[in-house]
Amino acid sequence: MNKDQYAAMLKDISETHKQGGDTHNCILKYREKYKFAYIYNDTIFKMLFGNPENMEMTANFLNAILKLDGGDCIDNLTFVNPTVNSAFSKTTTSDIVAENQRLERIVLEVQHVEDETYSDRLVFYTAKHTIASKVRGDSYWLRDLNLISLQMFNGFPDSKNYRHSIRLKNQDNEEFFKKQTVTLVEIPKFIKGNYASDQSLLAQWLRVIDGINNETPIDVPKDSLFALLQKKAELSIFTEEFLVSEAMAMSDRLYEMYVEKKHARAEGHSEGFAEGHSEGVAEGHREMAKAMLAEGDSVEKVVRISKIPEAEILTLKESLSQSK
Repeated sequence: MNKDQYAAMLKDISETHKQGGDTHNCILKYREKYKFAYIYNDTIFKMLFGNPENMEMTANFLNAILKLDGGDCIDNLTFVNPTVNSAFSKTTTSDIVAENQRLERIVLEVQHVEDETYSDRLVFYTAKHTIASKVRGDSYWLRDLNLISLQMFNGFPDSKNYRHSIRLKNQDNEEFFKKQTVTLVEIPKFIKGNYASDQSLLAQWLRVIDGINNETPIDVPKDSLFALLQKKAELSIFTEEFLVSEAMAMSDRLYEMYVEKKHARAEGHSEGFAEGHSEGVAEGHREMAKAMLAEGDSVEKVVRISKIPEAEILTLKESLSQSK
């Protein structure tokens, strides 16, 4: 199922559960309609690619994104924040954080919404993980860091490339620091663009994932890692307990709220509802504030960026603490 369908399912499950209805039949209805879950959902993605049981699959996916081959390939991963297949496995960060056989750190992010803090967040994550990659016993020596952002929007709309590798360079395009790389993958640009001739490993992975999300799985070798992902992404594998817990936490999912606001904005603009648009913007700021608080940002920083009064931010922070 796609993002909108997954969000609609969670909303239906949540409302059914709150009203004391039959959640089993509610979930069964969707399992009969859809074969797969939406892979780019934060928690689904973590359960698929952040689970030690799927280490070989994740390593292959990372090699594809980072264009690693031969002796440079990742052949073993240790997950810093492993995810297990159970309900209530929510972590304090949406990252998949792992270290390869050389103890180099790899961070994998899925970014759903572009806003004014998007690039700030990536730089902040990079700084956070750079500090974490410091070699013990040495004042300055750092291990290599690769931060990957799978984006549901185009960060470089004028570029024909859908994959971007970013490093610190000088005015002559000479690399200053090779140990820190940010890799952006623009999912919509690849899906909607003319990349049929691209047979790279990354392109193959993106096509397999897109086929799953659209309920049109492509043919893959039976015992391949692509086939493993197709099997692991089946909606029937995720327990009812997990789906109910996801549904009840839906308000904490920024991109799912974005789905609803996106449609609300389109309808509001078409009918000239300026008031509705204003409320949508305010709600967007509140969801951004929730996301920042969940990432551990200070109240002062959240107030400064979201433009929401401190008293309301404190209330949001308290509600997040109670929901954990």
